[in-house]
Amino acid sequence: MDLYRTPASALDRFVATRLQPRKEFTEKARRALGALASALRERRGRPGAAAPRVLKIVKGGSSGRGTALKGGCDSELVIFLDCFKSYVDQRARRAEILSEMRALLESWWQNPVPGLSLNFPEQSVPGALQFRLTSIDLEDRMDVSLVPAFDVLGQAGSHVKPKPQVYSTLLNSGCQGGEHAACFTELRRDFVNIRPAKLKNLILLVKHWYHQVCLQGLCEETLPPVYALELLAIFAWEQGCKKDAFSLAEGLRTVLDLIQQHQHLCVFWTVNYGFEDPAVGQFLQRQLERPRPVILDPADPTWDLGNGAAWHWDLLAQEAASCCDHPCFLKGMGDPVQPWQGPGLPRARCSGLGHPIQLNPNQKTPENSKSLNAVSPRAGSKAPSSPAPGPTGAASVTPSVPGMALDLSQIPTKELDRFIQDHLKPSPQFQEQVKKAIDIILRRLHENCVHKASRVSKGGSFGRGTDLRDGCDVELVIFLNCFTDYKDQGPRRAEILNEMRVQLESWWQGQVPGLSLQFPEQNVPEALQFQLVSTALKRWTDVSLLPAFDALGQLSSGTKPNPQVYSRLLSSGCQEGEHKACFAELRRNFVNIRPAKLKNLILLVKHWYRQVAAQNKRKRPAPASLPPAYALELLTIFAWEQGCGKDCFNMAQGFRTVLGLVQQHQQLCVYWTVNYSTEDPAMRMHLLGQLRKPRPLVLDPADPTWNVGQGSWELLAQEAAVLVLRKKACFLSRDGTSMPPWDVMPALLYQTPAGDLDKFISEFLQPNQQFLTQVNKAVDTICSFLKENCFRNSPIKVIKVVKGGSSAKGTALQGRSDADLVVFLSCFSQFTEQGNKRAEIISEIRAQLEACQRERQFEVKFEVSKWENPRVLSFSLTSQTMLDQSVDFDVLPAFDALGQLVSGSRPSSQVYVDLIHSYSNAGEYSTCFTELQRDFIISRPTKLKSLIRLVKHWYQQCHKISEGRGSLPPQHGLELLTVYAWEQGGKDSQFNMAEGFRTVLELVTQYRQLCIYWTINYNTEDKTVGDFLKQQLQKPRPIILDPADPTGNLGHSARWDLLAKEAAACMSALCCVGRNGIPIQPWPVKAAV
Repeated sequence: MDLYRTPASALDRFVATRLQPRKEFTEKARRALGALASALRERRGRPGAAAPRVLKIVKGGSSGRGTALKGGCDSELVIFLDCFKSYVDQRARRAEILSEMRALLESWWQNPVPGLSLNFPEQSVPGALQFRLTSIDLEDRMDVSLVPAFDVLGQAGSHVKPKPQVYSTLLNSGCQGGEHAACFTELRRDFVNIRPAKLKNLILLVKHWYHQVCLQGLCEETLPPVYALELLAIFAWEQGCKKDAFSLAEGLRTVLDLIQQHQHLCVFWTVNYGFEDPAVGQFLQRQLERPRPVILDPADPTWDLGNGAAWHWDLLAQEAASCCDHPCFLKGMGDPVQPWQGPGLPRARCSGLGHPIQLNPNQKTPENSKSLNAVSPRAGSKAPSSPAPGPTGAASVTPSVPGMALDLSQIPTKELDRFIQDHLKPSPQFQEQVKKAIDIILRRLHENCVHKASRVSKGGSFGRGTDLRDGCDVELVIFLNCFTDYKDQGPRRAEILNEMRVQLESWWQGQVPGLSLQFPEQNVPEALQFQLVSTALKRWTDVSLLPAFDALGQLSSGTKPNPQVYSRLLSSGCQEGEHKACFAELRRNFVNIRPAKLKNLILLVKHWYRQVAAQNKRKRPAPASLPPAYALELLTIFAWEQGCGKDCFNMAQGFRTVLGLVQQHQQLCVYWTVNYSTEDPAMRMHLLGQLRKPRPLVLDPADPTWNVGQGSWELLAQEAAVLVLRKKACFLSRDGTSMPPWDVMPALLYQTPAGDLDKFISEFLQPNQQFLTQVNKAVDTICSFLKENCFRNSPIKVIKVVKGGSSAKGTALQGRSDADLVVFLSCFSQFTEQGNKRAEIISEIRAQLEACQRERQFEVKFEVSKWENPRVLSFSLTSQTMLDQSVDFDVLPAFDALGQLVSGSRPSSQVYVDLIHSYSNAGEYSTCFTELQRDFIISRPTKLKSLIRLVKHWYQQCHKISEGRGSLPPQHGLELLTVYAWEQGGKDSQFNMAEGFRTVLELVTQYRQLCIYWTINYNTEDKTVGDFLKQQLQKPRPIILDPADPTGNLGHSARWDLLAKEAAACMSALCCVGRNGIPIQPWPVKAAV
C-alpha cells in the first residue's frame, strides 16, 4: 500500500500531491452541476400538469463536505420540491419525479460540458437518480446522485439548531434508519465543512486507507460506509487534539486504534438534536443500546453509520491491527508514532475505550434508561447472520505470560493480526535496552581489543526484524583486519574469543540499568555466546559474537557482491555454511526490506514452530533435530513472493500457505539468485550440485553453501496437517469454510535444471490418477443424467453430451483443471438459434444438476456455482480426500452442427459454409465444434501432452505477473502453438523436454511473424471456405486459427508482447540452460506454415 511506505514526516505532502482532487476537474464538475441545478429550477412539467416547484437545491456528498478524494468522489444534489408536504409524500411520487429528471438530464447533456463525459450506471439506490461525470482522460470521476426531498428544515440559517418538532415528526413517520437522510443534507455538510483544513486532510488520509483496504479484495458492500470513517476521524480529533495544526501520523494512528476497538464504540453529537424533547430523548437512548459500534449521524439520529449488527468492522480492524510497524507510523529515529489520548480514545495497553458512551460537553442521558427496540437498519443494509457482540461479548485472547504457550489454533482468523501485535511483537522498551547494550559492547570491543575491527554487522532475528517477544537472537559479526581470507578464521578464533570474553566480564557491571550479562555453556565453537537478561521485564536475548573475515567489504545497499567473493568461498574447501557469518549483512538485508506485514507473518510462523519444538523436546527418547527457525523465515518469504507479493494480505491465507509447503517438504527446492547466480561457471556447477541433493533444499540467499533446510521436517509436517485438516479456528472464514491458501508450488519452473523438467512435470503438474478416476466416473454419471432427465416433459431433446476442455483432452494440470460439458439440443436447427431460449434452457439444466447432486452419490464433492451467466452454467467437482484437487466445469447448450460424426472423418464443407454465413464474432460458435477440438489434442503422444502441461503452467505464472496490464492470448492458443512446434520439429514421441519447451518460447518471442493453421477439418476445396481462409490469413499477425473453427483466431487482440517478454526471460533461466552453461537449442521451426 503506497500509504504504508510513506514516512510519517511526508504524510502532509502525500495528501497534497496524491489525495487532494485536481482543481481543473473540480471546477469543471462544479460548473456542470451548477448548470444542471439551473436547468432543474427552470424545468417544466408534463403537458397539462404543473411541474413541482424547486424550493432549493443543496449540494452534499464528499464534494459538498470538502472531503473529496482525487480520482473518484461523490456528490449529492438534493432537490427540495414543494410537492412534498411530509416525509411520507416522498415515497409516493419519487419514481415519477426521478423519471422526469432523467429525461431532463439526457436532454440537457446534448450540449455537454467540454472535457467531461456523462453516463448512467446501473441504478442501485431506489430514492436517487445516479450518474457519473468523468474527465476525458479518465483520471477523475464524480458519482452524482440526484435526490428529490421534503424541505423539512426550511430556510433555517446556518448553524441554527433545528426545532425538536423536526425530529419528533421524523420519528413518527415510521421510517427506516436513515431513510430520509437526504432531508438533512445541509446539516451534514455544515457539520464537516466548518472543520479546519488539516482535519479534512486527515479525513482524506483515512478514506484513502479505507479504499486501499477495499482493493485487497474485500467486498465494499459488507464494510461500513466510508462516511462513518469521516465521522470517526472528526471524533478522534475533537477528543484527542482539537488543534488546527497537528501530526497526520498521530491522527491516522488514533483513528485506526478506534477501528480496532469497534466493539466498544458509541459516538454521537447533540449539535442538531438532543435529549430535551422526551420523544427524541427516548429514541436516542434506544439507539445507544444498539450493538456496537454505534456512530449516529449528527444530522439524522435514525441513521446509525456504525450499525454493529450489519457491517463487518472486523475486516477493517484486522487490517488496522497489522499496519502499526509501517514507515507511516514511525518517527525519524524509528520510534513508533503514538496515538492521541483523551476521553473515549483507546489507552495504551488497555482494552476498551474507558467510556461506553461518548458524550459531548454538558451532554446528559437519562439515568433510568429502558431497554427498548431501536430503529431498524437503513434500507439496503445487509442483515446479520447473528447479532454482533457487545462490549462484554468481545472476542479476547489470553494474555501473554512468559513461558506459557498460547494455543494458536484457537485464535479466530480475524484476530490473528491483533494476536501478533499483542502477544508476539517484542517489547519496545526491552528492544531499546538491548540496542543500547549492543552499542556499548561494540564500542568497548572496538576501543580495547588487540585485534582491530574494520566494521560490524548486526544480524540474527534482532537484526532482521523478526524477533519474537519471548526470546530473540542477535548475531554481532565483527570483521577483523587480521583475517585476510576465509581460511584465516579457524586457527586464531579461540584466542580472539577468549580475549573478547575477558573484556566483557571485566567492565560490564551496571553498564545498562536493568540488564544483566550472563554466559551460558558455550556450545558453538565459532562464537562467544552470552545472554542479556531483564529481570524486571522477564525478557532475554541470546547474543553471539562472531569474529569473521570481511569478504564483502563496504558493499552499498542493494548492490550484488562481486562473483569472485563466491568463487573464493567455493575454492576454500569449506564445510557447508561454515563461513555464513561473513555474509550476515546480506542475510539481514534480504529480510529487512520486506513489508511489515510479511514480517508479522514470519512471527506467526515462528511462534507455531516454537510450539512444535517445545513438544519435540518433551519426547523421549530424544528425537531428531528440527530444521532451524530461519528455514521457516525463508519459506515464509518464498510463499509470499510466489503467492501474493502485496504489502497487505490475509494473514490466515499466508499462514496456511506456509504450512502447506511444510507438508510438501520432501519436494521443497527453494533458492534465490539476488546475491549469486548461474552466470559464473563455478557457481553454476555448485548450484547444479546442490540441486541434485535430496529434498528439502532451502538455500540461504546469502551463502550458497548453506542448505538451511537440513533437519527433521516430519514432526513439523505432521503438526501442520493437524492444523489444516482439522479445520482449526485460525483457518476458518466467517462462513465456517476453510481459508484457501495462495497458489504456491514447492519448486519453481525457472529454477529447475533443464534435465529435470520431466520429473518436474511428473511431480507438480501431472494430476493425481485417483482423482481423475473419481472425476471421470462422476462426469459420466452427470452426462447420463442430463441426457435422460433434462426436458423430460418438453419437445426439446438432448441429442448428445460431449466432454471438452483440458480434462477431456488429457492436458489437465494438478490441483485445478477445466472441462466443458456441451449439451447439444434438438431445439436448435442452426447456429444463430443458440441465443434463443438460453436462459430457460440453462435454468432447466441447473435444476437437473441440483437434482443429480441430491440423488446420486459421488466420490467427489459436487457444488453448483451461485454465479449466474446467461451463456453458461458453471459447477465444480472437488475431491473429498484431496482438498487441493478440483475441476471447474462449464455446461453450454449448443447447436448440433456436426451430427453423428465418425471419429477421424472430416465434416461436410456445408457445415463451415453455414458457419461463415452465420457468425458475427470470432469463435462465436466454437462450442459446436468441441468434439473436433478435443480429438485434435487427445490423439497426440503422452509426452507432447506433458509438454502442453508445462507450457500451460508457464503461461499461468505469466498470467500472475501481468495481471492488470492487459489480456494475454488465450491458453488454448498456447496449446495449439505447442502442437505446431512438435509437428514442425520432427514429431518424435520421445523428444527432449527442454528442447520442446525452448522451441515454444522461441515461437512466442516471434509472435509478429506467427501464421499457423491446419486443414485437417476444413480446407480450400470449397470456394466459400477457401475465400474465407484467404481473408483470415491476410489479417495482421499473429494468426493461430482454431483447427476446428476457422472463424476463431486465437492470436488476435492480445498482449503477446507481455508473454514474449516473459519468454525471453525464461530462455536464460536454468530450465533452458544445459549443465555446461550453454543455452538449450530450439528445434528448427519456422514461425509461419
